[in-house]
Amino acid sequence: MAKVKVVTLGCKANQYDSEQLKKEFQNKGWEIVSGDQVPNIFLVNSCTVTNEAARQSRQRLRKMSKEGKTPFLVLYGCYPQAYPQQTEKIPGVDLVIGRQDFDKTVELIESASGIKPLRKKADQDLFYSNRTRAFLKIEEGCESFCAYCIVPRARGRVWSKPVDEIMEEIEALITSGFKEVVLTGIHLGFYGRDRRGNLSLEKVIERILETPLPRLRLSSLEINEVSEELLDLMEGENALCPHLHLPLQSGSDKILEIMNRKYKARDFLAKTNYFKSRIPDLGLTTDVMVGFPGETEEDFDKTVEVVKEVGFGRIHVFSYSKRAGTPAARMNQQITGPEKKKRNQFLRAIGEEQQAMFNSKYLGREMEVLVEGTEPAQGWSSNYIKYYFEEDLEQGELIKVRGEKLFQDGIWGKEV
Repeated sequence: MAKVKVVTLGCKANQYDSEQLKKEFQNKGWEIVSGDQVPNIFLVNSCTVTNEAARQSRQRLRKMSKEGKTPFLVLYGCYPQAYPQQTEKIPGVDLVIGRQDFDKTVELIESASGIKPLRKKADQDLFYSNRTRAFLKIEEGCESFCAYCIVPRARGRVWSKPVDEIMEEIEALITSGFKEVVLTGIHLGFYGRDRRGNLSLEKVIERILETPLPRLRLSSLEINEVSEELLDLMEGENALCPHLHLPLQSGSDKILEIMNRKYKARDFLAKTNYFKSRIPDLGLTTDVMVGFPGETEEDFDKTVEVVKEVGFGRIHVFSYSKRAGTPAARMNQQITGPEKKKRNQFLRAIGEEQQAMFNSKYLGREMEVLVEGTEPAQGWSSNYIKYYFEEDLEQGELIKVRGEKLFQDGIWGKEV
């Protein structure tokens, strides 16, 4: 049987795309393999948001090529879409496919490789193997053009998935046994702006909340995209998780302006305080960039101040990565690698302290947790706290848990 292995790098949208590609392969008769199984086709769904992400894409392909495990290597996705000339020169790669050819990917691979299944299989239900949490991409593209970001070039203009298609996928996921769906997109808050009529993210959420889906979670929104209507839904609907991922990027107004971000630090603080006043158990997570060109010690200190004042549950800290084709790559005052590393480590330590402070509020409290992993058993609360358990629990269970003590990056809990 023709076998294909898909490796995914990068964001939740990439994970969703990979699952769709797997489903298309399966529907054409391919066997999806993982682990040490040897495929006929090895496909890397690439990321290019940082230099490190691009390096990892090349590394995975080189490793497979050196091991000689597969006759046909495919590089797909954002990396070749943004840098076609660069990716066409990667040694050992047999086929490069940009995101514009997503709908033709399997067909292009079969044609170029000469490998096809002996027979086509009937439609199969393949989204995620553990039947716990699924990502559903409802929006494609970004038109924000942040100074550091190559994503608009890699992903293109905004496109919103029709509501009827979204509901079909939601119903299929519910039927398949998923307990949580995460709505995701390249810029989720832009959903609906490319379509006429009264179409918005909030309207889609309302439709989904009419279904028996136990949990609906949002991926990432900009601070200015959290509407009163969305807060009303989060406040009044148990199925909508009280969790917002709001990228801060910097706490310096000077740096935010150069980045082409559309808010000021004081606005971010005022709004997050308001959100927490509306929804007391709200979990706030964020992305923060350190080492953007021209970021002084004073600018960095302002970021630290904002982070401390907000009190995030989790912080993803990453260092600025120079991407050719972006305005920031042409800026002066590039920060040295050692200085970026120092700031990164400092802010990560603060993030760990804040995470422990936020988690400690839930010691002794009962929370509902979706079990998603084993060894040890672990899962997530609706407001995005990670729980660990000694008990042997089944993946996909929604259970009541009491937190007993802080443990690693979460809470050690016990089923009640």
